[in-house]
Amino acid sequence: MEHVEAVAIGGGQPGLATAHALVRAGLKPVVLEASDRAAGSWPHYYDSLALFSPARFSALPGMPFGGDRDRYPHWDEVVAHLTASADRL
Repeated sequence: MEHVEAVAIGGGQPGLATAHALVRAGLKPVVLEASDRAAGSWPHYYDSLALFSPARFSALPGMPFGGDRDRYPHWDEVVAHLTASADRL
């Protein structure tokens, strides 16, 4: 059995934010995701979906959304943001 320092459950916003905090604390977390890619449930939502809060309040730690911080990111932007965050971690 392999030993891991920390585990974050899920590749959506909460799991990736947790993994980011663990990396900042000097740990090497493993992120467990049920689907075949990061971004949690977002890839399965309607493509017309947008966040209900502005980009400035919706970005993951250490990775702000690009562009206008007062806009409400759409589905495809959120999926790209989560995927890029997972790749960076």
